[in-house]
Amino acid sequence: MIFMSDSNSALNHIKNLSFHRMASSPGEVKAINYIRGFLEKAGIKHETESFTYSASTSILMKLAFFIVLIYIILFNLFLFTIPILIIFFDFLLIGIIYFAIKFILDMTRLFMVGKKKVSQNITAKLKGTQEKNSRKLIIFSAHWDSVSTSLGAKSKKIMLLGGFLALVFLFITSILAIWSLFDMGTLFELFRAVTVILSIFCAAPFVILILSKKQNGSVGAIDNATGISVLLEVAKRVKEEPLENYDLIFLWCGAEELGLWGSKEFCVKNFDNLKEEYDLENSYNINIDMVGTYIGIVDKIGIISKKPMNENLNKVLEATANQLKIPVVMAKIPFGAGSDHMVLKSFAKKADKKMEITCISSDKDFKYIHSALDTPDRCSADVLNGCIDICFNALKSLDLRSN
Repeated sequence: MIFMSDSNSALNHIKNLSFHRMASSPGEVKAINYIRGFLEKAGIKHETESFTYSASTSILMKLAFFIVLIYIILFNLFLFTIPILIIFFDFLLIGIIYFAIKFILDMTRLFMVGKKKVSQNITAKLKGTQEKNSRKLIIFSAHWDSVSTSLGAKSKKIMLLGGFLALVFLFITSILAIWSLFDMGTLFELFRAVTVILSIFCAAPFVILILSKKQNGSVGAIDNATGISVLLEVAKRVKEEPLENYDLIFLWCGAEELGLWGSKEFCVKNFDNLKEEYDLENSYNINIDMVGTYIGIVDKIGIISKKPMNENLNKVLEATANQLKIPVVMAKIPFGAGSDHMVLKSFAKKADKKMEITCISSDKDFKYIHSALDTPDRCSADVLNGCIDICFNALKSLDLRSN
């Protein structure tokens, strides 16, 4: 049987949750109470778990931007004294970038830098009706916290611009350093002067990013009251019509905007037990992070070499959407952005488990988020209901295939 939503319940959740919800703020308690109140009314057992976090990611990113600025200053210093030393600093910077990216992408690590604060996760578990020795699992995840920045959505564009200019700058400085060994003539002097001007343009984005701050100024309708809403409605429907062959865990994460802390803490505390209890090779994670003006399914990942997000899960979601005649768009995670599915993917990879993971995200709506533009009027009941329908009917399809 196909399930189709036709109510305004999902949109009403967003209207009710459209207040400032930054982690460790009074809005956090209000949001948690709202989620728990709905689950209690629906008869869904759940747990609330506190954890400690800090703004480590923001601090380390600003440290990285500061290192780039120091490099630019050193470049200008040696450009007019000992240009050949630039090559040494080029290799040093490349090494720092490589290990920084490798460190950041390994999300199985927990490290705290800066002031410690407390946030919370909410989890609800709905067991399948069939008892089996080797059970399968589907984790639905979404974060409830919201955040704004002084730059709003422009921060991602500025970061991209800064990264591009830094690469161009790195390439040119390497050429200049080698050139200085063979030619110190007029052309070299002209090129050196032009490069000094380029260094100023290269430094500007990083100065802006260092000065930017995260604030509690967005009501986070799209990002991510929509995710909260979808999980609540899907959980309610599964409670009424349980799956047979899959257990479901619904995970509402705290402090996602400050470094994916909620999903990291969940995995640190629970992933070893999940490995023992479930067949993770045939399990899934569906992360809902922005169902804005349309439904976007992230289909490819990777910075340079793009590869499919998963082998099977997206095909099931797309086939379900086509069957229901609900439009979906293939989406991507913009450079510099992160979401909770990345944490589960990192833990599954470390455990050598082929757990399939996907993310539903309306990436074109990034122009609204983290600012006062992220309001409930940009959310559509039809789009939200469509996402709920796709998720629930995809669950039913996966359950039938598992018989």
